[in-house]
Amino acid sequence: MVRLIIILALVAGFIMLYRSLFGGASSPRKVDPTDTADMAQDPQCGTYVPKRQAVLKSIQGKEHFFCSKKCADEYSPKKK
Repeated sequence: MVRLIIILALVAGFIMLYRSLFGGASSPRKVDPTDTADMAQDPQCGTYVPKRQAVLKSIQGKEHFFCSKKCADEYSPKKK
């Protein structure tokens, strides 16, 4: 009887592990890849970063969004 309980517990554990690793019953959140309204391109390295997570720096009266403090510090606007 104890063996049966142990075997059932192991099987249940493997099933839960499998579902957590490979998705199981839950469906992933759908993201629209064309929705870039909340994204900004870092002018230094070209990386796209969510505006709410970006490092914001005002240069010559214009706001720029950077992926990191390092990029913000290294950026120098091109003169026209």
